[in-house]
Amino acid sequence: MAPGAWAGIVSMWAHMPAELRRSVHTQVVQGLTPGGVFILEAYTPAQLAFDTGGPRSADLLMSAAQLCDELAGLEFQILRKLEREVREGAKHTGRAAVVQVLADGI
Repeated sequence: MAPGAWAGIVSMWAHMPAELRRSVHTQVVQGLTPGGVFILEAYTPAQLAFDTGGPRSADLLMSAAQLCDELAGLEFQILRKLEREVREGAKHTGRAAVVQVLADGI
């Protein structure tokens, strides 16, 4: 990802091993232009208590605290964890534990 090249980056349900995720998030921070926008939604470790989809490995899930650390250098407009209904196909339907991010490049 080219540094300072992106006005917007979106990560929806992009679950990857923690080491790779940290590397990608570092690239996101570096890749955004000043004022560029990063949007993310992902399952949190609390999702393991639900049978409504998402990874079954805690290593693939992310918490708000992890994201705050991994995305240091962005200005968070929204960083929240919540439970919400998802309807995204037969294996991703029902109550879900998610984290949502809206952040700006500095």
